[in-house]
Amino acid sequence: MKIIKCRDLGFNCDFIATGSAAEADSVIQKMLVHIKEAHEGLSDEGLADIKARMSVLLSRGCGCGAL
Repeated sequence: MKIIKCRDLGFNCDFIATGSAAEADSVIQKMLVHIKEAHEGLSDEGLADIKARMSVLLSRGCGCGAL
């Protein structure tokens, strides 16, 4: 199971994107869609930083987003 919490990315938001380990790209896409809709005003640079953070979180063994 792969989990990314919006709070783990620095937002004051309870949204959580989940999926199986094989669906890691789908989890990232779900979170990006949410961020673009709910947290408007991010620059391309800001989105690139968030994508990098998501990759780190999903690469952790447990996939829970805990740092």
